[in-house]
Amino acid sequence: MNLTRRNVLGVAGASMATGVAGCLGSNEAGNGNGNGNGVDLPEYHRWLTTDSNGSLSYVYIDWNHLSTLEYGNQSTSNSTTGSQSDPMLGLPLTGMVAAAFVVGFGLSAYGLSGMINYGQYSQSGTETDETGGMNSKSDAMLSTNEAIVLTGDIDTAEVDGILTAEPEGFTLSKQYEQTDEIGDYGVYTPVDGEGSKAIAVSDGALVFTSGDGVTEPVDAIRTPIEAAAGETERATEANDDLEWLVSTAGHGHLVVGGYGESFEPAAESDDGESGDNVSDLGSGTQDEFNMEYTELETVDSGVSSLTFDDTGSQATGEFAAILGDGEASALEDSLGSSASESSVTVEDGRVTATATWESIN
Repeated sequence: MNLTRRNVLGVAGASMATGVAGCLGSNEAGNGNGNGNGVDLPEYHRWLTTDSNGSLSYVYIDWNHLSTLEYGNQSTSNSTTGSQSDPMLGLPLTGMVAAAFVVGFGLSAYGLSGMINYGQYSQSGTETDETGGMNSKSDAMLSTNEAIVLTGDIDTAEVDGILTAEPEGFTLSKQYEQTDEIGDYGVYTPVDGEGSKAIAVSDGALVFTSGDGVTEPVDAIRTPIEAAAGETERATEANDDLEWLVSTAGHGHLVVGGYGESFEPAAESDDGESGDNVSDLGSGTQDEFNMEYTELETVDSGVSSLTFDDTGSQATGEFAAILGDGEASALEDSLGSSASESSVTVEDGRVTATATWESIN
């Protein structure tokens, strides 16, 4: 599959739909955008924290903007020649696909799939309306370490009713009960006490665990909630390099970031299985988008973002990275290589790049 804007939006939408059909079977944080001038931090930064190793990985998606983009029939041509080899285009788009899978299946586990309007991006390219009939709607999402944050207008009574209801028929969702509170959030865990799921609900956001391997699910959702409230140190406060990365390149409709051990450019882990890292964000679930950027081996940490115009056919990109060992020449050549205009600067161990695409299918 060619890497084009339409193809990626189509697969991302299909990923959300798969999460619904396969498993169910039958304005607190704003939109995260900013001026990208390297001074102001995007709104979502307040949720970001590093893990016990000082690492951070995250994907931010402005679903509200993407759901309004004009969208024609899926194209099999690729007018943005060389996009597969351009990490400024590839990283945010593959990050979107990976995040769509995580959120689609994650929401299905709670019976809350109708919170995101994914239906516009069907594989056939036809516009549909499959919002699930929920009053609660999410306008943006942030996948960060072990938690997913969905911001928007949340009807807490509606969500409570869905979570506490006993599932009917074949479903992978469970029945939940409120077992705790974190600030203004009600915390729900499975009635049977099993698994690694936990979800926190407020009128401005949902926060839930991002996978089955979370050992302390309530702590996993507590961390970003307390960071957003200013009760836990945020990643951008604890680390000057992270503050620079996020403020420089973290503004956009699609953003991918990695710092420390979370930024691993190799496509395979030591045991030969697909890794979970910035250049392999699909974790093996979407081989078509599993692109390996060997030029990122010289990078220790980085953030890459895309901002689309109202049609989605034009885009601007920002990239910021901290260099490790090795030559940066290959990275300089690849950044913005598919764009109409681009510029790359390497200075004092830091890389910044901007790019403009006049036409993205």
